[in-house]
Amino acid sequence: MITSNSGELFNVIERYCHIHNELCDFDTIWHYTSADGFKSIVEEGEVYFTHNAFLNDSTERTHVFDIADRVLSSYNNEPKNEFIESLSALFNKKKEDPESVDFTDPDEVQVFVFSCSLDKDSLPLWNHYSKNPAKAGFSIGLNLNEIIKLQFKERILQGIGSNLYPVIYDDQEKEKLVKEICDAAYELWNDCNTNQEEIVKEAYAMIRIAGAFLKHKAFESEHEARYILYVQNKHLDCLGNLLKFRNMHGIFTPYIAVPFINNKTLNEVVISPTLRSKQAKSYADLFLRMRGYEIVSETSRVPLRF
Repeated sequence: MITSNSGELFNVIERYCHIHNELCDFDTIWHYTSADGFKSIVEEGEVYFTHNAFLNDSTERTHVFDIADRVLSSYNNEPKNEFIESLSALFNKKKEDPESVDFTDPDEVQVFVFSCSLDKDSLPLWNHYSKNPAKAGFSIGLNLNEIIKLQFKERILQGIGSNLYPVIYDDQEKEKLVKEICDAAYELWNDCNTNQEEIVKEAYAMIRIAGAFLKHKAFESEHEARYILYVQNKHLDCLGNLLKFRNMHGIFTPYIAVPFINNKTLNEVVISPTLRSKQAKSYADLFLRMRGYEIVSETSRVPLRF
């Protein structure tokens, strides 16, 4: 979905994540949501990939600029100076207003995120999704292998760049990944058969894609895994009916609705600590059964006394 040489740069991200990917040890990832969110996911059979400009982390789109600044400033290799200066200039131009969303530049990458956790029963996440002890939140277990089959065999996301990544919180690891992208891009830039301006744009795009799973250490307790969809502005039309909008305080915010939920992908449900846990479980089980699921929910084991 990017351009001719981007595959080589994207492979840098894939190789790095494969080496460091703790997801290889997991069969299930967990999506935390409210009761209303749980009801919608089961009834509609869809999950929402939110545009990353509208996620809870206020540094969601800006954090990668700080990482890129540190990496690009660390280069003292004279032969690379022209490439580094060109890439730095592009980052400086984009970070003049990094929180704005540009849908006009055809090369700009839009990123949509479906957030999950590697933790089945997490107190910090329960605190976020069930702030009122009288209301239940839900953690739904999604089968990784079945989701991958849906994506690639049934081509639900045909034409859209996508993958599942473990979020990186360690600053040194973030900088190492960005540096590997820069080094690979320089090798392409130095090839006389390539368009140097395009290589700089592709390096920028790849760093922004990687930035979608590089988060501030303050969020480390979430132990997050992210399913990320990315597409350049010039290919947004490829999303077709998958791209939808909802009103958030008068702003029409884009999201992608993906039909990932069925009897094979949804295999566990956990209910948050709540004052009425027995009732919550009883009604949740009835709701699932009436929607065709043979799942028996379980309640959180967090020994929380409200």
